[in-house]
Amino acid sequence: MTALLGEPTFCVRWHGDDGRRRAAHVQPSGLATGGDATSLGVSLQRGGDSWRLSVEPSCEVVVDAVEATLPAALDEATALYLNGYNSWTDSVERDPRDRMRNFRVPRAAIRHWVLDASGDYRFVEADERPGHQHGFTYGYLRRNGEASLVGSLGEDTGITLIREDLPAGELLVRKEPPAVPVAAGERRCLLGLAVVCAGSVDEATERWLALCGVRALPCSPLVGYTSWYRHYTDISEQCLLHDLDALADCLGSFELGERRPTFQVDDGYTRVGDWLRPDNEKFPHGLSPVAAGVRERGLMPGIWIAPFVCERKSQLFSAHPDWLLRDEKGELVVTGSHWSGHVALDTLNPEVRNYVARFMATLTGEWGFSLLKCDFLYAACMVPHGGMNRGQLMADALDLLRQSAAPGTWFDLCGVPVGSALGRTEFCRIGCDVGLDWDGSAYMRGTGRERVSTKNSLANTRGRAHLNGRAFRCDPDVFFLRPDVRLTDEQREELLEADSTLGGVLFTSDDMSLWDERQRKLFSRAL
Repeated sequence: MTALLGEPTFCVRWHGDDGRRRAAHVQPSGLATGGDATSLGVSLQRGGDSWRLSVEPSCEVVVDAVEATLPAALDEATALYLNGYNSWTDSVERDPRDRMRNFRVPRAAIRHWVLDASGDYRFVEADERPGHQHGFTYGYLRRNGEASLVGSLGEDTGITLIREDLPAGELLVRKEPPAVPVAAGERRCLLGLAVVCAGSVDEATERWLALCGVRALPCSPLVGYTSWYRHYTDISEQCLLHDLDALADCLGSFELGERRPTFQVDDGYTRVGDWLRPDNEKFPHGLSPVAAGVRERGLMPGIWIAPFVCERKSQLFSAHPDWLLRDEKGELVVTGSHWSGHVALDTLNPEVRNYVARFMATLTGEWGFSLLKCDFLYAACMVPHGGMNRGQLMADALDLLRQSAAPGTWFDLCGVPVGSALGRTEFCRIGCDVGLDWDGSAYMRGTGRERVSTKNSLANTRGRAHLNGRAFRCDPDVFFLRPDVRLTDEQREELLEADSTLGGVLFTSDDMSLWDERQRKLFSRAL
Protein backbone atom coordinates (compact mmCIF):
# COMPACT_ATOMS: atom_id res chain seq x y z
CA MET A 1 0.00 0.00 0.00
CA THR A 2 1.41 3.41 -0.93
CA ALA A 3 1.99 6.10 1.69
CA LEU A 4 -0.59 8.84 2.06
CA LEU A 5 2.07 11.56 2.41
CA GLY A 6 4.95 12.27 0.04
CA GLU A 7 8.34 13.88 0.59
CA PRO A 8 8.31 17.56 1.60
CA THR A 9 9.67 20.46 -0.37
CA PHE A 10 10.70 23.58 1.56
CA CYS A 11 10.65 27.33 1.17
CA VAL A 12 12.30 30.11 3.20
CA ARG A 13 11.18 33.70 2.66
CA TRP A 14 13.56 36.35 3.95
CA HIS A 15 15.01 39.80 3.51
CA GLY A 16 18.28 41.53 4.33
CA ASP A 17 19.31 45.13 5.03
CA ASP A 18 18.15 46.24 1.60
CA GLY A 19 14.57 45.22 2.42
CA ARG A 20 14.21 43.19 -0.79
CA ARG A 21 12.07 40.10 -0.29
CA ARG A 22 13.58 36.82 -1.43
CA ALA A 23 12.55 33.16 -1.42
CA ALA A 24 14.78 30.11 -1.41
CA HIS A 25 13.26 26.77 -2.44
CA VAL A 26 14.69 23.42 -1.34
CA GLN A 27 13.86 20.09 -2.98
CA PRO A 28 13.79 16.79 -1.04
CA SER A 29 17.18 16.04 -2.56
CA GLY A 30 18.59 19.12 -0.82
CA LEU A 31 18.95 21.16 -4.01
CA ALA A 32 18.33 24.83 -3.17
CA THR A 33 17.33 27.37 -5.80
CA GLY A 34 16.21 31.00 -6.04
CA GLY A 35 16.46 34.05 -3.83
CA ASP A 36 20.24 34.05 -3.39
CA ALA A 37 20.01 30.66 -1.69
CA THR A 38 23.78 30.51 -1.55
CA SER A 39 24.09 33.70 0.52
CA LEU A 40 21.33 32.45 2.81
CA GLY A 41 23.35 29.29 3.40
CA VAL A 42 20.25 27.11 3.34
CA SER A 43 20.73 23.36 3.81
CA LEU A 44 18.59 20.29 4.37
CA GLN A 45 19.52 17.27 6.47
CA ARG A 46 17.51 14.06 6.29
CA GLY A 47 17.77 11.12 8.65
CA GLY A 48 15.19 8.42 8.03
CA ASP A 49 11.80 9.94 8.86
CA SER A 50 13.17 13.31 10.01
CA TRP A 51 14.03 16.44 8.04
CA ARG A 52 15.83 19.54 9.32
CA LEU A 53 16.02 22.79 7.38
CA SER A 54 18.80 25.16 8.46
CA VAL A 55 20.35 28.44 7.35
CA GLU A 56 23.77 29.99 7.89
CA PRO A 57 23.61 33.38 6.15
CA SER A 58 26.61 35.39 5.01
CA CYS A 59 24.91 38.58 6.25
CA GLU A 60 22.24 39.34 8.84
CA VAL A 61 18.78 38.35 7.59
CA VAL A 62 15.20 38.51 8.81
CA VAL A 63 13.30 35.29 8.16
CA ASP A 64 9.74 36.15 7.13
CA ALA A 65 8.31 32.66 6.61
CA VAL A 66 9.32 28.99 6.74
CA GLU A 67 7.18 26.47 4.89
CA ALA A 68 7.08 22.83 3.81
CA THR A 69 4.65 21.36 1.31
CA LEU A 70 3.80 17.65 1.31
CA PRO A 71 1.87 15.81 -1.41
CA ALA A 72 -1.13 14.26 0.37
CA ALA A 73 -3.50 11.59 -0.95
CA LEU A 74 -6.46 13.29 0.69
CA ASP A 75 -8.94 11.73 -1.71
CA GLU A 76 -7.78 8.24 -0.67
CA ALA A 77 -7.88 8.86 3.08
CA THR A 78 -10.55 7.49 5.40
CA ALA A 79 -9.93 10.35 7.83
CA LEU A 80 -7.84 13.48 8.40
CA TYR A 81 -6.68 14.53 11.87
CA LEU A 82 -5.18 17.96 12.58
CA ASN A 83 -4.40 18.71 16.22
CA GLY A 84 -6.19 21.77 17.58
CA TYR A 85 -4.19 24.68 19.01
CA ASN A 86 -5.32 24.70 22.64
CA SER A 87 -5.99 21.80 24.96
CA TRP A 88 -9.66 22.86 24.75
CA THR A 89 -9.77 23.05 20.93
CA ASP A 90 -11.75 20.27 19.28
CA SER A 91 -9.32 17.70 17.85
CA VAL A 92 -10.98 14.75 16.18
CA GLU A 93 -10.71 12.80 12.98
CA ARG A 94 -12.70 14.40 10.17
CA ASP A 95 -13.48 13.72 6.56
CA PRO A 96 -10.88 15.48 4.36
CA ARG A 97 -13.83 17.10 2.58
CA ASP A 98 -15.13 18.73 5.77
CA ARG A 99 -14.68 22.42 6.54
CA MET A 100 -13.65 24.36 9.60
CA ARG A 101 -16.56 26.10 11.26
CA ASN A 102 -15.86 29.49 12.80
CA PHE A 103 -18.06 31.56 15.12
CA ARG A 104 -21.74 31.74 14.30
CA VAL A 105 -22.53 34.55 16.73
CA PRO A 106 -22.36 38.35 16.20
CA ARG A 107 -18.94 40.01 16.39
CA ALA A 108 -20.26 42.20 19.19
CA ALA A 109 -20.82 39.07 21.28
CA ILE A 110 -17.32 37.81 20.49
CA ARG A 111 -15.82 41.11 21.65
CA HIS A 112 -18.02 41.43 24.74
CA TRP A 113 -17.40 37.89 26.00
CA VAL A 114 -13.82 37.70 24.65
CA LEU A 115 -14.68 34.45 22.88
CA ASP A 116 -11.63 34.60 20.60
CA ALA A 117 -8.90 34.62 23.26
CA SER A 118 -8.32 30.94 23.97
CA GLY A 119 -8.00 29.69 20.40
CA ASP A 120 -6.02 30.70 17.33
CA TYR A 121 -8.58 33.21 16.05
CA ARG A 122 -6.41 36.29 16.58
CA PHE A 123 -3.43 35.07 14.56
CA VAL A 124 -4.71 32.51 12.04
CA GLU A 125 -7.07 33.40 9.21
CA ALA A 126 -9.68 30.66 9.05
CA ASP A 127 -10.60 29.21 5.65
CA GLU A 128 -14.13 27.84 5.81
CA ARG A 129 -14.09 26.26 2.36
CA PRO A 130 -14.51 22.47 2.32
CA GLY A 131 -11.15 20.72 2.24
CA HIS A 132 -9.23 23.62 3.82
CA GLN A 133 -8.97 22.61 7.46
CA HIS A 134 -6.05 23.49 9.72
CA GLY A 135 -4.35 22.46 12.95
CA PHE A 136 -1.10 22.72 14.86
CA THR A 137 2.05 20.73 15.63
CA TYR A 138 1.05 17.44 14.03
CA GLY A 139 -1.60 15.71 11.97
CA TYR A 140 -2.17 12.49 10.13
CA LEU A 141 -4.06 10.88 7.30
CA ARG A 142 -5.62 7.50 7.98
CA ARG A 143 -6.67 4.90 5.44
CA ASN A 144 -8.48 2.23 7.41
CA GLY A 145 -5.81 1.00 9.87
CA GLU A 146 -2.80 2.64 8.19
CA ALA A 147 -1.63 6.15 9.11
CA SER A 148 0.77 8.69 7.61
CA LEU A 149 1.76 11.42 10.10
CA VAL A 150 3.52 14.75 9.75
CA GLY A 151 4.69 16.50 12.89
CA SER A 152 6.98 19.21 14.17
CA LEU A 153 10.15 18.02 15.84
CA GLY A 154 9.77 20.67 18.52
CA GLU A 155 7.64 23.73 19.27
CA ASP A 156 10.12 25.46 21.59
CA THR A 157 11.45 27.55 18.68
CA GLY A 158 8.02 28.43 17.29
CA ILE A 159 4.56 26.98 16.81
CA THR A 160 3.76 24.99 13.67
CA LEU A 161 0.60 25.51 11.62
CA ILE A 162 -0.61 22.78 9.26
CA ARG A 163 -3.14 23.57 6.53
CA GLU A 164 -5.01 21.18 4.29
CA ASP A 165 -5.48 21.97 0.59
CA LEU A 166 -7.78 19.30 -0.80
CA PRO A 167 -7.97 20.63 -4.39
CA ALA A 168 -4.17 20.74 -4.63
CA GLY A 169 -3.73 17.42 -2.80
CA GLU A 170 -1.29 18.94 -0.33
CA LEU A 171 -0.60 19.68 3.32
CA LEU A 172 1.18 23.00 3.93
CA VAL A 173 3.32 23.24 7.08
CA ARG A 174 4.23 26.74 8.28
CA LYS A 175 6.71 27.19 11.10
CA GLU A 176 6.71 30.35 13.16
CA PRO A 177 9.89 32.21 12.08
CA PRO A 178 12.49 33.53 14.54
CA ALA A 179 11.42 36.74 16.28
CA VAL A 180 14.91 38.25 15.88
CA PRO A 181 17.28 38.41 12.88
CA VAL A 182 19.66 35.58 12.15
CA ALA A 183 23.20 36.96 12.43
CA ALA A 184 25.85 36.55 9.77
CA GLY A 185 27.57 33.19 10.22
CA GLU A 186 24.98 31.96 12.75
CA ARG A 187 23.66 28.49 11.99
CA ARG A 188 19.96 28.24 12.80
CA CYS A 189 17.58 25.31 12.35
CA LEU A 190 14.33 26.84 11.10
CA LEU A 191 12.18 23.75 10.80
CA GLY A 192 12.42 20.19 12.06
CA LEU A 193 9.83 17.88 10.57
CA ALA A 194 8.93 14.20 10.93
CA VAL A 195 7.09 12.36 8.17
CA VAL A 196 6.12 8.88 9.37
CA CYS A 197 4.32 6.68 6.84
CA ALA A 198 4.04 3.28 8.49
CA GLY A 199 1.81 1.57 10.99
CA SER A 200 -1.29 2.49 12.93
CA VAL A 201 -2.08 5.89 14.45
CA ASP A 202 -0.61 4.73 17.76
CA GLU A 203 2.54 3.41 16.09
CA ALA A 204 3.01 6.56 13.99
CA THR A 205 2.51 8.76 17.06
CA GLU A 206 5.03 6.77 19.04
CA ARG A 207 7.59 7.01 16.25
CA TRP A 208 7.06 10.77 15.86
CA LEU A 209 7.41 11.45 19.59
CA ALA A 210 10.57 9.33 19.69
CA LEU A 211 12.04 11.46 16.89
CA CYS A 212 11.14 14.55 18.97
CA GLY A 213 12.88 13.08 22.01
CA VAL A 214 9.57 13.27 23.90
CA ARG A 215 8.73 10.77 26.62
CA ALA A 216 5.94 10.89 29.16
CA LEU A 217 7.16 11.92 32.60
CA PRO A 218 6.91 9.13 35.20
CA CYS A 219 3.78 9.35 37.36
CA SER A 220 0.84 7.27 38.53
CA PRO A 221 -2.64 7.75 37.10
CA LEU A 222 -4.98 9.70 39.37
CA VAL A 223 -8.38 9.01 40.82
CA GLY A 224 -10.38 11.40 42.96
CA TYR A 225 -12.32 14.60 43.26
CA THR A 226 -12.21 18.21 42.11
CA SER A 227 -14.49 20.84 43.61
CA TRP A 228 -15.27 22.72 40.39
CA TYR A 229 -18.36 21.02 38.96
CA ARG A 230 -20.01 20.70 42.34
CA HIS A 231 -19.42 24.16 43.82
CA TYR A 232 -17.76 26.21 41.07
CA THR A 233 -16.31 29.27 42.87
CA ASP A 234 -18.57 28.86 45.91
CA ILE A 235 -16.11 26.92 48.05
CA SER A 236 -15.03 27.19 51.68
CA GLU A 237 -12.96 25.26 54.18
CA GLN A 238 -16.12 23.75 55.64
CA CYS A 239 -17.58 22.45 52.38
CA LEU A 240 -14.22 21.14 51.15
CA LEU A 241 -13.61 19.18 54.36
CA HIS A 242 -17.08 17.61 53.96
CA ASP A 243 -16.27 16.58 50.39
CA LEU A 244 -12.86 15.33 51.48
CA ASP A 245 -14.41 13.04 54.10
CA ALA A 246 -16.88 11.72 51.50
CA LEU A 247 -14.07 11.03 49.04
CA ALA A 248 -11.78 9.34 51.56
CA ASP A 249 -14.58 7.14 52.93
CA CYS A 250 -15.70 6.14 49.44
CA LEU A 251 -12.28 5.41 47.98
CA GLY A 252 -11.39 3.37 51.04
CA SER A 253 -13.89 0.71 49.97
CA PHE A 254 -12.47 0.24 46.45
CA GLU A 255 -9.37 -1.41 45.05
CA LEU A 256 -7.63 1.50 43.30
CA GLY A 257 -4.79 -0.43 41.70
CA GLU A 258 -1.96 1.90 40.64
CA ARG A 259 -4.18 5.00 40.68
CA ARG A 260 -3.16 7.64 43.21
CA PRO A 261 -6.10 9.02 45.24
CA THR A 262 -6.30 12.81 44.91
CA PHE A 263 -8.36 15.70 46.25
CA GLN A 264 -8.14 18.91 44.21
CA VAL A 265 -9.17 22.38 45.39
CA ASP A 266 -10.37 24.26 42.35
CA ASP A 267 -11.12 27.92 41.66
CA GLY A 268 -12.84 30.11 44.26
CA TYR A 269 -10.36 30.39 47.14
CA THR A 270 -9.08 33.85 46.10
CA ARG A 271 -9.31 36.44 43.37
CA VAL A 272 -7.44 35.32 40.29
CA GLY A 273 -3.91 36.71 40.52
CA ASP A 274 -3.89 37.12 44.31
CA TRP A 275 -2.65 33.59 44.93
CA LEU A 276 -1.03 34.33 48.28
CA ARG A 277 -4.15 36.05 49.66
CA PRO A 278 -6.85 33.39 50.29
CA ASP A 279 -10.33 34.69 51.08
CA ASN A 280 -10.34 35.15 54.89
CA GLU A 281 -14.06 34.49 55.22
CA LYS A 282 -14.00 31.27 53.22
CA PHE A 283 -10.66 30.07 54.55
CA PRO A 284 -10.07 31.66 57.97
CA HIS A 285 -7.12 29.34 58.62
CA GLY A 286 -5.62 29.65 55.15
CA LEU A 287 -5.13 26.72 52.79
CA SER A 288 -2.40 24.84 54.63
CA PRO A 289 -4.91 23.03 56.91
CA VAL A 290 -6.84 21.85 53.85
CA ALA A 291 -3.72 20.35 52.27
CA ALA A 292 -2.74 18.83 55.62
CA GLY A 293 -6.19 17.29 56.01
CA VAL A 294 -5.93 15.72 52.57
CA ARG A 295 -2.58 14.16 53.43
CA GLU A 296 -3.86 12.90 56.80
CA ARG A 297 -6.50 10.92 54.91
CA GLY A 298 -3.86 9.35 52.67
CA LEU A 299 -4.65 11.41 49.58
CA MET A 300 -2.58 13.73 47.40
CA PRO A 301 -3.57 17.42 47.71
CA GLY A 302 -3.99 19.38 44.50
CA ILE A 303 -4.87 23.00 43.82
CA TRP A 304 -5.93 25.06 40.81
CA ILE A 305 -4.11 28.22 39.65
CA ALA A 306 -4.05 30.42 36.56
CA PRO A 307 -0.47 31.69 36.90
CA PHE A 308 -0.20 33.99 33.89
CA VAL A 309 -3.43 36.00 34.20
CA CYS A 310 -5.09 38.27 36.74
CA GLU A 311 -8.64 39.53 36.99
CA ARG A 312 -9.48 43.21 37.00
CA LYS A 313 -10.77 43.21 40.59
CA SER A 314 -7.62 41.60 41.96
CA GLN A 315 -5.17 43.51 44.11
CA LEU A 316 -2.44 42.60 41.67
CA PHE A 317 -4.24 44.36 38.81
CA SER A 318 -4.52 47.64 40.70
CA ALA A 319 -1.15 47.49 42.47
CA HIS A 320 1.05 46.46 39.54
CA PRO A 321 -0.15 47.92 36.24
CA ASP A 322 3.44 47.62 34.97
CA TRP A 323 3.19 43.83 35.29
CA LEU A 324 0.40 43.63 32.70
CA LEU A 325 1.18 42.63 29.12
CA ARG A 326 0.37 45.19 26.44
CA ASP A 327 0.17 44.84 22.69
CA GLU A 328 1.81 47.00 20.02
CA LYS A 329 -0.88 49.66 20.51
CA GLY A 330 -0.25 49.82 24.26
CA GLU A 331 -3.56 48.09 25.03
CA LEU A 332 -3.93 45.41 27.68
CA VAL A 333 -3.97 41.88 26.29
CA VAL A 334 -7.41 40.66 27.32
CA THR A 335 -7.52 36.90 27.84
CA GLY A 336 -11.17 36.28 28.73
CA SER A 337 -14.35 37.46 30.44
CA HIS A 338 -14.42 35.04 33.38
CA TRP A 339 -14.63 36.50 36.90
CA SER A 340 -14.32 40.31 36.57
CA GLY A 341 -12.55 39.94 33.23
CA HIS A 342 -8.90 38.93 33.02
CA VAL A 343 -5.74 40.04 31.28
CA ALA A 344 -2.29 38.58 30.61
CA LEU A 345 0.79 39.14 32.73
CA ASP A 346 4.11 39.89 31.06
CA THR A 347 6.01 36.68 31.78
CA LEU A 348 9.30 38.31 30.68
CA ASN A 349 9.02 41.04 33.31
CA PRO A 350 11.55 40.16 36.09
CA GLU A 351 9.11 41.22 38.82
CA VAL A 352 6.39 39.00 37.38
CA ARG A 353 8.81 36.09 37.22
CA ASN A 354 9.80 36.66 40.84
CA TYR A 355 6.14 36.75 41.87
CA VAL A 356 5.38 33.53 39.98
CA ALA A 357 8.39 31.85 41.57
CA ARG A 358 7.29 33.01 45.02
CA PHE A 359 3.68 31.84 44.90
CA MET A 360 4.63 28.55 43.22
CA ALA A 361 7.15 27.84 45.98
CA THR A 362 4.59 28.79 48.64
CA LEU A 363 1.80 26.62 47.24
CA THR A 364 3.99 23.56 46.86
CA GLY A 365 6.37 24.08 49.75
CA GLU A 366 4.86 26.01 52.63
CA TRP A 367 1.20 25.10 51.96
CA GLY A 368 1.91 21.51 50.96
CA PHE A 369 0.09 21.01 47.65
CA SER A 370 1.82 18.44 45.43
CA LEU A 371 -0.42 18.58 42.33
CA LEU A 372 -0.86 21.87 40.49
CA LYS A 373 -3.59 22.25 37.91
CA CYS A 374 -2.31 25.22 35.90
CA ASP A 375 -4.99 26.84 33.75
CA PHE A 376 -5.35 29.57 31.10
CA LEU A 377 -1.71 29.05 30.18
CA TYR A 378 -2.18 30.32 26.62
CA ALA A 379 -2.03 33.84 28.06
CA ALA A 380 1.77 33.63 28.16
CA CYS A 381 2.07 33.45 24.36
CA MET A 382 -0.78 35.52 22.97
CA VAL A 383 1.47 38.33 21.74
CA PRO A 384 5.07 37.78 20.54
CA HIS A 385 7.30 40.22 22.39
CA GLY A 386 10.71 40.64 23.99
CA GLY A 387 12.48 38.99 21.08
CA MET A 388 10.49 35.78 21.45
CA ASN A 389 7.82 34.23 19.25
CA ARG A 390 4.80 32.35 20.61
CA GLY A 391 6.51 28.98 20.84
CA GLN A 392 9.50 30.40 22.70
CA LEU A 393 7.30 32.35 25.12
CA MET A 394 5.19 29.30 25.97
CA ALA A 395 8.23 27.07 26.49
CA ASP A 396 9.88 29.69 28.70
CA ALA A 397 6.73 30.15 30.79
CA LEU A 398 6.26 26.42 31.34
CA ASP A 399 9.90 26.05 32.34
CA LEU A 400 9.41 28.88 34.85
CA LEU A 401 6.57 26.96 36.51
CA ARG A 402 8.56 23.74 36.76
CA GLN A 403 11.66 25.47 38.10
CA SER A 404 9.67 27.38 40.73
CA ALA A 405 7.75 24.46 42.24
CA ALA A 406 9.03 22.20 44.99
CA PRO A 407 10.83 19.07 43.76
CA GLY A 408 8.42 16.21 43.14
CA THR A 409 5.46 18.44 42.25
CA TRP A 410 3.17 17.00 39.58
CA PHE A 411 1.56 19.27 37.00
CA ASP A 412 -1.75 19.09 35.15
CA LEU A 413 -1.65 21.70 32.37
CA CYS A 414 -4.89 23.16 31.03
CA GLY A 415 -5.73 25.83 28.50
CA VAL A 416 -2.29 25.27 26.99
CA PRO A 417 -1.09 24.91 23.39
CA VAL A 418 -0.79 21.12 23.30
CA GLY A 419 2.37 21.13 21.20
CA SER A 420 4.18 23.05 23.94
CA ALA A 421 3.07 20.59 26.62
CA LEU A 422 4.42 17.41 24.98
CA GLY A 423 6.80 15.71 27.41
CA ARG A 424 6.73 18.71 29.76
CA THR A 425 4.02 17.71 32.18
CA GLU A 426 2.76 14.67 34.03
CA PHE A 427 -0.85 15.35 33.00
CA CYS A 428 -2.53 17.52 30.39
CA ARG A 429 -6.12 18.32 29.62
CA ILE A 430 -6.94 17.14 26.11
CA GLY A 431 -10.45 18.54 25.67
CA CYS A 432 -12.81 21.34 26.54
CA ASP A 433 -14.65 21.52 29.87
CA VAL A 434 -17.60 19.21 30.29
CA GLY A 435 -20.94 20.84 31.04
CA LEU A 436 -23.85 19.95 33.27
CA ASP A 437 -25.76 18.91 30.14
CA TRP A 438 -24.80 17.16 26.89
CA ASP A 439 -24.04 19.95 24.43
CA GLY A 440 -25.05 23.35 25.79
CA SER A 441 -27.58 25.79 24.40
CA ALA A 442 -28.08 26.53 20.70
CA TYR A 443 -26.42 29.93 21.24
CA MET A 444 -23.34 28.41 22.86
CA ARG A 445 -22.97 25.90 20.04
CA GLY A 446 -22.04 28.82 17.80
CA THR A 447 -19.27 30.19 19.99
CA GLY A 448 -16.12 28.47 18.80
CA ARG A 449 -14.04 25.34 19.05
CA GLU A 450 -13.10 25.69 22.73
CA ARG A 451 -16.60 26.02 24.20
CA VAL A 452 -17.93 24.05 27.17
CA SER A 453 -19.54 20.84 25.92
CA THR A 454 -19.72 17.33 27.36
CA LYS A 455 -20.24 15.97 23.84
CA ASN A 456 -17.13 17.72 22.51
CA SER A 457 -15.07 16.83 25.57
CA LEU A 458 -15.87 13.16 25.07
CA ALA A 459 -14.97 13.40 21.37
CA ASN A 460 -11.61 14.95 22.26
CA THR A 461 -10.91 12.23 24.82
CA ARG A 462 -11.17 9.78 21.96
CA GLY A 463 -9.49 12.06 19.42
CA ARG A 464 -6.32 12.62 21.45
CA ALA A 465 -6.18 9.19 23.11
CA HIS A 466 -3.06 8.33 21.07
CA LEU A 467 -1.12 10.81 23.26
CA ASN A 468 -2.01 9.07 26.52
CA GLY A 469 1.03 7.51 28.16
CA ARG A 470 3.24 8.66 25.30
CA ALA A 471 3.40 12.46 25.62
CA PHE A 472 1.80 12.67 29.09
CA ARG A 473 -1.18 11.14 30.85
CA CYS A 474 -4.34 12.60 29.34
CA ASP A 475 -6.78 14.46 31.59
CA PRO A 476 -10.25 14.04 30.04
CA ASP A 477 -11.98 16.22 32.69
CA VAL A 478 -14.60 14.79 35.05
CA PHE A 479 -17.36 12.22 34.93
CA PHE A 480 -20.76 12.50 36.63
CA LEU A 481 -22.90 9.82 38.24
CA ARG A 482 -25.13 12.11 40.31
CA PRO A 483 -28.73 12.59 39.12
CA ASP A 484 -28.93 16.41 39.05
CA VAL A 485 -26.74 16.65 35.92
CA ARG A 486 -28.77 16.78 32.71
CA LEU A 487 -27.28 13.67 31.13
CA THR A 488 -28.97 10.37 30.37
CA ASP A 489 -27.77 7.23 32.11
CA GLU A 490 -26.23 6.13 28.83
CA GLN A 491 -24.33 9.41 28.47
CA ARG A 492 -23.04 9.21 32.04
CA GLU A 493 -21.79 5.67 31.48
CA GLU A 494 -20.24 6.54 28.11
CA LEU A 495 -18.33 9.44 29.68
CA LEU A 496 -17.11 7.31 32.59
CA GLU A 497 -15.98 4.48 30.32
CA ALA A 498 -14.00 6.81 28.04
CA ASP A 499 -12.38 8.61 30.98
CA SER A 500 -11.33 5.36 32.63
CA THR A 501 -9.99 3.61 29.51
CA LEU A 502 -8.47 6.45 27.48
CA GLY A 503 -7.14 8.84 30.13
CA GLY A 504 -4.87 9.01 33.14
CA VAL A 505 -7.09 11.15 35.39
CA LEU A 506 -10.37 9.74 36.73
CA PHE A 507 -11.97 12.64 38.59
CA THR A 508 -15.52 13.46 39.58
CA SER A 509 -17.18 16.39 41.34
CA ASP A 510 -19.95 14.27 42.83
CA ASP A 511 -20.55 13.95 46.56
CA MET A 512 -19.53 10.30 46.69
CA SER A 513 -21.30 9.76 50.00
CA LEU A 514 -24.61 10.06 48.10
CA TRP A 515 -23.85 7.35 45.54
CA ASP A 516 -26.23 4.40 45.57
CA GLU A 517 -25.26 0.77 44.96
CA ARG A 518 -25.63 1.03 41.17
CA GLN A 519 -23.40 4.12 41.00
CA ARG A 520 -20.78 2.46 43.16
CA LYS A 521 -20.79 -0.60 40.89
CA LEU A 522 -20.28 1.59 37.83
CA PHE A 523 -17.33 3.29 39.49
CA SER A 524 -15.86 -0.04 40.58
CA ARG A 525 -16.09 -1.37 37.04
CA ALA A 526 -14.36 1.77 35.73
CA LEU A 527 -11.50 1.27 38.20
